Amino acid sequence: MRFYGFPAAIALTMALPASAQTPQPAAPLTAQTATAGTLRATPPDPFVYQSAAEVKALTQWPDRKTHSKVVADHESYFVEYVTRGDSGNNPETHGHWYDYIHVLDGEGTITYGGTQDGARDVGNMETRGGTINGGKMITLHSGDRLVLPPGLPHLFTATKGNTFTYLIFKHKH
Repeated sequence: MRFYGFPAAIALTMALPASAQTPQPAAPLTAQTATAGTLRATPPDPFVYQSAAEVKALTQWPDRKTHSKVVADHESYFVEYVTRGDSGNNPETHGHWYDYIHVLDGEGTITYGGTQDGARDVGNMETRGGTINGGKMITLHSGDRLVLPPGLPHLFTATKGNTFTYLIFKHKH
């Protein structure tokens, strides 16, 4: 009895086109382009420790505008720190994303629900801008936690003259 398995495997490999032998990687997307498609698939995060001082340094900016820093970026979720100012914030609605939010510092408000009127479609069931009509407002403080389901219009703003910072875990639905 002869074994033809190895020579047959070599012949089959040589007969297949190169594209069938090696999968082509997709162009990577980032959290900033998440509204245009899925995020890139990345390996699991290694162990990470950041002291309170390091986290504070990640979330401090010289102005009172809105800034964010993505710290984990995966296919179906990403994690970022966001610092909101008291102006320049826009309502938004996410069609596919749950937002799990933990307020870390400062004081701000969330206006949520109602309708988002005059918004622009930014793709992938995401809208930005316009105004929220008929929504409810809650004042947020350090330690508060929120869960925003897909489809819920919302607007975060810091209280006048302040900033507030939160950690957000976005999970694709």
